[in-house]
Amino acid sequence: MEFRIGTDIGGTCTDSTVMTADGEVYIGKDLTTYPDFSGGIFDSLADATSEMDIGLEELLANTELFLHATSVGENALFEREGAETGLITTAGFEETLHATRGGYGRWSGLPFDRIKDVINSEKPEPLIPRDRIAGISERTYRDRTIRELDESEVIDAADRLVDAGVDAIAGCLLWSFTSPEHERRLKKTIAERYPELYVTVSSDVSPTMGEYERTATSVLNAYLGPTTERYLTGLRTGLEDRGFDGTLLLMFAHGGLVGRTDAIERPVGLIESGPVAGVLGSQFVANQRSAENIISTDMGGTTFKVGVVDGGRIEYADEPMVGRHHYQFPKRDVDSIAVAGGSIVSIDEETGIPTVGPESAGSDPGPVCYGSGGTQPTVTDIDLIQGYFSPEHFLGGDVEMDSDAAYDVFEREVATPLGKDVETAAADIYKLTNSVISDLIREMTVEKGIDPRQFTLVSIGGAAGMHAASYARELQIPEVLVPYTASVNSALGLLSTDVTHEFIEVETLAPPFDIDRINEIFADLRREAEETLADAGFDSEEIRIERSIQMHYQRQVHELLTPVETDGELTADSLDATLDRFESLYERRYGTGSAYTEGGIEMTEFRVRGVGPLSTPSLNRDDPSEPAASTAHIGTKRMQFEAADGRIEADLYAFDELVPGDEIRGPAVILTPVTTIVVNPGDVARVDAYSNVRISVMEETDE
Repeated sequence: MEFRIGTDIGGTCTDSTVMTADGEVYIGKDLTTYPDFSGGIFDSLADATSEMDIGLEELLANTELFLHATSVGENALFEREGAETGLITTAGFEETLHATRGGYGRWSGLPFDRIKDVINSEKPEPLIPRDRIAGISERTYRDRTIRELDESEVIDAADRLVDAGVDAIAGCLLWSFTSPEHERRLKKTIAERYPELYVTVSSDVSPTMGEYERTATSVLNAYLGPTTERYLTGLRTGLEDRGFDGTLLLMFAHGGLVGRTDAIERPVGLIESGPVAGVLGSQFVANQRSAENIISTDMGGTTFKVGVVDGGRIEYADEPMVGRHHYQFPKRDVDSIAVAGGSIVSIDEETGIPTVGPESAGSDPGPVCYGSGGTQPTVTDIDLIQGYFSPEHFLGGDVEMDSDAAYDVFEREVATPLGKDVETAAADIYKLTNSVISDLIREMTVEKGIDPRQFTLVSIGGAAGMHAASYARELQIPEVLVPYTASVNSALGLLSTDVTHEFIEVETLAPPFDIDRINEIFADLRREAEETLADAGFDSEEIRIERSIQMHYQRQVHELLTPVETDGELTADSLDATLDRFESLYERRYGTGSAYTEGGIEMTEFRVRGVGPLSTPSLNRDDPSEPAASTAHIGTKRMQFEAADGRIEADLYAFDELVPGDEIRGPAVILTPVTTIVVNPGDVARVDAYSNVRISVMEETDE
């Protein structure tokens, strides 16, 4: 078999990449289809095959790996279409899910303007009502049993929940992260009595401290489980019906691939897997030119996402959240806001202030300029008014843009209420959009001790190219890299990812540290990782093991996951080096002088990440030739540029006619079949050996 396929389902579009054995990449893109997501997958693959001289079924029949990131979980959650779910917990803790974190739960996950509105704040609606929560009188403490589990009580609780109409049951018992035996018996008892039910327990999905987070994670996992199982079973059947006989792997948000069974058992890991794959795709592209420090910004039709790769590492999220629901599962740190191409622009009726998002026109009806029935102005309509689109080249000329409708709607809904002409109002909203984006990037960099001026900004997503150079300029980021695969970069990221499993042991250790105990914990976790990967077909010598320790200063709550950067057993010296690394990370995050060595460092959690590497072909490289960008020049057009403080004439270039080595000086726009790249005045864009566009920000201004 000669092909590998990566597919990613986004809120607006479904993206596909097909990689051949010699590293050639073909891309496909089509609208996401609801509620049957598989339609969009096969449509985007058909789009990819249009340039391959091969049919869809022949492609699938000759594919060894089908790698997939899906938003099926988020969609089920936001649409409230998950399973009817019940919860069994330790008696006395039935209110844990509804209590959340007390007052904090009232504003967690809200935008800043709503956090300030304390009077009208409220907690998120729980996934399950109180009458579907049952308490059982068991009790453990650390590794001791205080009160034995009574299976008959479990059966009674399950019977009541089934009678109430549940399709899935979550189990979360007190101290199960150190004493999981009661949960295992609970799961076995329910499965024997109701084999058709989806059952999950916290010790399988989130064996961590924090009873609310474990409970919320278990409930979320059960809520998504049946939907995910139906979806993945249907996807596998659809692939097989079209000739696929290879391996199907799913992307987890911890940055690795897992098998279908693992994904069905722990669907919470699929949440935001696509955005994480996008960051990995950015890292993969940047690594071709040895760039280890990157800021990946993904602007599609629904959300804007940011992930940071610092020295080749992507941090884990401190407090993962989806739809205002906290959960505790390893997830790479990718943050997002509802500002993107499809974000609706509106005027607040009370204040008269313009806002961008969070509502989105999505793919149906989409922005007004798509001519598909949209009636509210969006960021994409703003970009059109700015002059960045060439309607006859939009999506390769396959879709006709309705410019007149976009102007009319924007004038009526935004410009007139603001008392401005259309072009001035559009320029202001464009600047507002970029400012909101810049604020999020600052949160992910400056507020975490990272200087964005030392990084390359990678711009991915269909809408990002029209904004990236502008928000990079605001943040003084010197270079923007727009990959050849920018519009499908999450799908590309899947092709650069390995099979990965993470294992956690919770145990609190205070100084003086017992090195033998630490090595014992890591040895047990390593053994579990190696056995799991061996079952997946990996030889012991090819498995890679990564270790880390969660630490904090005693009597503090700010924890940091600190990598152990040594092989073999820890020694006194390597342990000291790990503790020093924690303090360095702490000071970078919270400021110079914030470390408090005298307070004592405490270890709370130990992690092992087992990686089964998949050999990924290198991308095709085409050495630069003599610059000949003039052959790609297709005309000029007046456009709005903030750097020029008005509308000026700018050059238009056809991306398909550019070759490595070509150089374009702003102001200009590069038109591709799937996106548009804006080169501001003073910026210089160059096409590299991999057909990526590299924009040197303010190069000519600096001279």
